[in-house]
Amino acid sequence: MLEPDRDVLKTFGVEVVAPLGGRFNQHWLVNRCGEHLVLRQWSATPNDLEYEAKLLERVYALGWPVPPILERRTDAAGRDWSLSAFLSGEPAADKNSPREQRHRGRLLAEFHLSLATISDLGQRKGWRRGEEILRDATLEPLLIAFERTDADEARVLLWHLERARTLIAPLEPVVRAGIAVHGDFTPWNLLFQDGKLTGILDFELAHSDHRIADFALAWRGQYDEVIRGYSEVAALEVEEWALLTPLWWAQLIEGACRHIRAGVRDDGWTLKMLLRRSTLMGSASSAYG
Repeated sequence: MLEPDRDVLKTFGVEVVAPLGGRFNQHWLVNRCGEHLVLRQWSATPNDLEYEAKLLERVYALGWPVPPILERRTDAAGRDWSLSAFLSGEPAADKNSPREQRHRGRLLAEFHLSLATISDLGQRKGWRRGEEILRDATLEPLLIAFERTDADEARVLLWHLERARTLIAPLEPVVRAGIAVHGDFTPWNLLFQDGKLTGILDFELAHSDHRIADFALAWRGQYDEVIRGYSEVAALEVEEWALLTPLWWAQLIEGACRHIRAGVRDDGWTLKMLLRRSTLMGSASSAYG
């Protein structure tokens, strides 16, 4: 991982301590006058940055340990940079254990109760809710054309697209109010110290959606105790249980179709997720094929 441009470091008055990596955005632990901070290079558009910056500001004001943006700059190449507080702590040592899953689910429910009070952000650019994805008439022709490239993958995607549409048809998700969701409420994005939550990281996938859309990467069709823990704090309605699987599949299909349009292939992760089955899926748990 390359270090930031010297001009960027000089502008912020920081020195690099260590690279921290990142999925879309890149991060470095930096030092300024003896204080540890986090420097981020944004891959997002300015509108995308604004959404996340405003969300972090609101969540921080509600008392949650998130890293609000302290300073922002745009370099000579037009790339956006920001400086945030460094949050101490470590992820739970027993990640994805039944105990950790249930605790994370309860924590997510509490977090959602706070997020539901934030109502003025709108939708993040480039994102849409699950029912909007499934209504997209361009997906099926795209996947049919993709059969010429990878028939097996295309057929799995088409089968789950059709099944998700069938499952969602008798429901009315469009009338359900959404909230700002984190998008990646996973063990490695939660920091603890002496048993206390000290950090919620990585809001790169945050957007407006159904609250159960936040189960997508927290549950992954496998970690059922997350959902059980959540329902102990905030009970899910009957329709939400029914929406759980089609909305999860919708996000996976959306990601796969983005890759297809961009000519990018993943390592099989999407198909692995689509083919997972859980007892919590109910009537949606029928096997592919």
